Amino acid sequence: MKNLKSRRFLLLFMVCCLLFVVYGCSGYAIQTKANLPFDTIAVGKIENKTLEPKLQDRFIRSLAETFAEYGFSVSRSAKYKLEGKITKFELLPLNEQNLVATQYQVIVKASFNLVDTSTGRSVPLVADNPFITYFSTSARLEDVLAQKDISTNGALKNIAQEVARAISYNTPKNFAYLMLAATDIKDIDSLKSKMRDPKDPVSLYIRERLSPDTRQLLSGAGVSKEASDKAKNALVGGLNEILQGVGIYDENRFAHIMLSRDVKELIKKNPSGIERLRLNRLLLEAAYPGEILKHQDASEEAKK
Repeated sequence: MKNLKSRRFLLLFMVCCLLFVVYGCSGYAIQTKANLPFDTIAVGKIENKTLEPKLQDRFIRSLAETFAEYGFSVSRSAKYKLEGKITKFELLPLNEQNLVATQYQVIVKASFNLVDTSTGRSVPLVADNPFITYFSTSARLEDVLAQKDISTNGALKNIAQEVARAISYNTPKNFAYLMLAATDIKDIDSLKSKMRDPKDPVSLYIRERLSPDTRQLLSGAGVSKEASDKAKNALVGGLNEILQGVGIYDENRFAHIMLSRDVKELIKKNPSGIERLRLNRLLLEAAYPGEILKHQDASEEAKK
């Protein structure tokens, strides 16, 4: 009995060590549906630039399975869409016996982008990296073809997992353009004034969530240009922290704010991740139309 308990403890310890190696040392954290950047994605055009037939169809099937494993739902109407192309497929013999190949290498290259359909903005996920698998087989053609299919599916699965990981872990920084920049502030004096002496529920809510240091800087702003700039940067930083936090919408808090139909529809979805950040930004823009540039206006300014 004692030996059985010892073996169970050893097995549990080994499992914990394995999880640490896989998730701790790899730089990844265990993802759940709750902390995905968004939970619905569309699969757009996947081009097959190779001579291998129906490679794109096999990849799309593997992608759908992998997205489900990571907690994503696939929908044609999703705001974020995956597009890409498979650029290379090679089957290379590596070893041979008696002039007959016995080991092969399958190489697949692909590149993919994630597109924000509301803005047309596209960010790279996988940049034409090679995905390589191997297989050994007998001289029979049937065996070679069967193992080739299995190995190809393995390479496509690896690509699908890389795409899902890139979306899960890199999307927040790729969509950092949703954050406020100092240039997004149209009237900093008016905004600072509303934060110093809040007279509406939204301003009161935001001021309470600014750090004591930022509130102190706002109280002393205007003494000099240096102090004013420091207060502006601190305020923008504080607002960005709020944008990335919990949803700021509350029916009573925003009762006096005119909200667009799109914003109201987004509120109904109770979004998380990137979509919650987007909603928070839209709500700030609606609350301070004279002080904060709308996101699309800010994008146009950045292009000039």
